[in-house]
Amino acid sequence: MPVRDYMSQPLIFVAPTTSLSHVRRVLEDRDISAVAVLEGATLAGILSSTDLLREARIGLTGPDRVIRITAPARVAADLMRKDVVCIDEGQSLREAAAKMVEHRIHRLVVLRKGHAAGVISTRDAMRSVLRGRVVTPLSEVMTSAVQTVDQDDDVAVAIERLDDANVQGLVVVDGEWPVGVFTRTEALRARALHAGLRDLPVERVMSYETICLNVRTPLYRVAGHALALRVRRILAVDERRLRGIVTGFDLMRAMVTGES
Repeated sequence: MPVRDYMSQPLIFVAPTTSLSHVRRVLEDRDISAVAVLEGATLAGILSSTDLLREARIGLTGPDRVIRITAPARVAADLMRKDVVCIDEGQSLREAAAKMVEHRIHRLVVLRKGHAAGVISTRDAMRSVLRGRVVTPLSEVMTSAVQTVDQDDDVAVAIERLDDANVQGLVVVDGEWPVGVFTRTEALRARALHAGLRDLPVERVMSYETICLNVRTPLYRVAGHALALRVRRILAVDERRLRGIVTGFDLMRAMVTGES
């Protein structure tokens, strides 16, 4: 299965001189998490929502104390990462998965005759799991050692636990039932809050972008749900208890090792 059959195209890009506020609008309007930066026809870098978030101004506004994120008054060239990992459109999806796992990234820029033509992401690659009707159960690829935080714990407690555990995210629980996740992205937002606001309950800043599925669910259904609901994390449950977590990386690893 060549990358060209699954990549997202045409390439969505901005110029190095594009303002970061405009970059943020592009990411939101196109519902994507990263954008290529092209200087003429040359790939100059890549800029993700996480890169923007690291430099954003964040605060609570309005009577409902809604978290507002404001991009800094700079341009794409100031924040873009120049070390872009690429893959040729003729290479296999398995090779793309291996690169994503190796570099711990969610996407690769796809080259056609040496020029950037599109992007292949973990979400794009999930479509092969769905189309291939992969019946491997969720339990065989999930990460069982899940770090949790209670919904009522302070944001500061969640940040400290995330740092101590050295993991990409925590599952937020109400008793024993998962209700959301607190990842590095949420931690970046929370770190930028005024110190006095870090006593907010973690539920106020957690991400709801996840779903719960039974551990026996076949991977093609897992991929189908993830694609339809546009979530990156699937929480594996059984008998009303959290048993594990699966991300796009877990599915990519399964593709690389041949488990799928």
